[in-house]
Amino acid sequence: MFDIFRENPRKTLLILLIPALIACVHLALVMRYTMAQNDGNIGALLDDTWIHVRFADHIARGEGLSYNDGVLTTGATSPLWVLTLAGAFAVLNPPIMEQVNVAIMLSAIGHVFAVLAITGFGWWLTRREWVGLLAGILTALTGRFIWMGLSGMEITTFTLLCILALWSHTSDVRQNRAFGWRTGILTALATLARPEGYLLAVLIGGDAFVLSPLILRLKPADWIARVRAGWRGILAYILLAGSYPLASMLISGYPLPNTFRVKSKLGEEFPDLPRAFFWQMDGDYSLIVTVIMTLGFVFLLWLAWRSLQAWRVSPSQENAPMPLVVPLWAVLFVLGVLFLGADRFVVNNSRYVAPAIPFHALFAAIAVWGVVQLLTARRVLMLSPSLRSGEGFREGIIGVLSAILMGVVLITGLPQGAQVANDVSQLRKMHVAAGFWFIDATDPDDTIALNDVGAIVHISGRRVLDLEGLVSEEVIDATADANDYTCAHDLQLMRLMLKEPPALIGVFPWFYPCMTAWEGALQPLNVFTITGQTVIAGGELVVYVPVWENWAVQAIIPDEVTRLDASYEEGITLGGYTLDETDAGLNVSLWWQVSATPTQDYNISVHLIDENGDILAQGDGAPQNGQFFTSLWRAGDIIRDTHLIPLEAGLPAEATGIRIGIYTLDGSRPPLRRTDVDGDSALIPIGASAD
Repeated sequence: MFDIFRENPRKTLLILLIPALIACVHLALVMRYTMAQNDGNIGALLDDTWIHVRFADHIARGEGLSYNDGVLTTGATSPLWVLTLAGAFAVLNPPIMEQVNVAIMLSAIGHVFAVLAITGFGWWLTRREWVGLLAGILTALTGRFIWMGLSGMEITTFTLLCILALWSHTSDVRQNRAFGWRTGILTALATLARPEGYLLAVLIGGDAFVLSPLILRLKPADWIARVRAGWRGILAYILLAGSYPLASMLISGYPLPNTFRVKSKLGEEFPDLPRAFFWQMDGDYSLIVTVIMTLGFVFLLWLAWRSLQAWRVSPSQENAPMPLVVPLWAVLFVLGVLFLGADRFVVNNSRYVAPAIPFHALFAAIAVWGVVQLLTARRVLMLSPSLRSGEGFREGIIGVLSAILMGVVLITGLPQGAQVANDVSQLRKMHVAAGFWFIDATDPDDTIALNDVGAIVHISGRRVLDLEGLVSEEVIDATADANDYTCAHDLQLMRLMLKEPPALIGVFPWFYPCMTAWEGALQPLNVFTITGQTVIAGGELVVYVPVWENWAVQAIIPDEVTRLDASYEEGITLGGYTLDETDAGLNVSLWWQVSATPTQDYNISVHLIDENGDILAQGDGAPQNGQFFTSLWRAGDIIRDTHLIPLEAGLPAEATGIRIGIYTLDGSRPPLRRTDVDGDSALIPIGASAD
């Protein structure tokens, strides 16, 4: 794997030093600019960074994989990153506000090592040091990868491990090994760094034990021997990569972390190959460079296929094979991310697909190699054969094309430096500021409900109900059958909050359009606002005080409610009522109890009647003024439903009662019948009848 470097130690040092220095200088300049724009502060770009930091802090303090004190949860998507941070925290013991800076330093180190890895891999793979050098420099100059390096996230570490795992696998193939122990360890570490590492394992394993043997036309005996020889790598992978799924099973009963269960959609949106492969490349570079990279991908794929064919005919070091998984990884990885959910492709500055960046840079470098091959092997230019085949001509073409590529990549990526400073500022203004605000606004034993649980929870130290379910498994179970941004989803959360009522609720309103618009249920208390382009999910984080008496569902029927046990079909029971005479008329508050989900939406008939049953006035309508249709009712619900019977001159003297019935919205079916007595309505007595 490192044979070529041992043969040329001085050249290796020089080749690796150049892109590493460029990466360090680029990182330092962006950090300096960021600090200048943020009063000398550096900080997280994403709230997710704070989530990792909190998990790591708890592990470093001996509290295990927990987010709320004393409650184990599998909310960490990257256990390897959390353990890395925990080790650093245990040694350095940084205060809370410095913990994020430690994470940033480690992700920056991962950035530099990823640059070194793609440099070495490109050189080793092609046996041309300038290919590796160009790939490393392009990676170091890519603005989005700088953003990832300063994110404090696991992205750069995962990228590094993917490069090393593919490098090790290629070395295995060239040495006619199936799946060495080193490849098994590196692939397992990549899996522990990001769940997408499972795809890498499948591709490497499939290439080692299925694709390459088929292409090389191995005999059955040789194929079986190849599989047997890979037992060390397989065992290493299973023992390492299987540790977190086993821990997850023991904690939650599921092999994958909560975050994967919440955010992945597993094919709900069909992969779109052109959009998936080209969108990020075009954003990181430009259309011209994207075309060049695409040509490099095709050339690399052709080289891999040709090398495998040559090896099959004449196995030798000169014909060292290149597995097809090397060029295919960047494409299949991006498609795999898209398959998990199309929104992952664009959110958080496209961090989910950022690990493909070094491979895109490698494609660009190999494209230059392909252009040089074309120009020197064909009569494309009107030059003499001796000139076209000369070293000076080759080096000139390589230098010019490389300089153009580096210039375009640098210029295209410059806005990402400003993006880093902007994102640090926005996160400090919203999440960090909110975290300190919650310290003063709540008591230490309070529970708060949030949809972004990173900085606010870690800074305030409050117990949290995570409305997205990342660290609150009960939310995943409660909302499993409800689509996001719907009343069905929001009502499930409102039901859940009744079990452990939070003191305050802080959310992006558009995440929960039904709950935040529910009349009287939430009282705004404070708003944290940011402006401009952002990677944060919303420009306004609103903190609400829950008004429980106006909540969609209730925990109990209050003692002051007059009880009335009237049971209807479809599991609906009128459990009680209150009457309140106002200037506008008579408010009739009905308390419904539900034992089954109604099959359709119904209206409630509320008729003020005389002793003959004639209607004097009425206040029919859907429950809760159409906010809470009966099809959204669930078993166990207690629902307060108020109807106004308009009365211009007060309650009529001849009124004797209020008749309550349930009927279909269009009246196409008979009203629901009572199941406890004959008839289809319940009677609430008033006036003399009430006496």
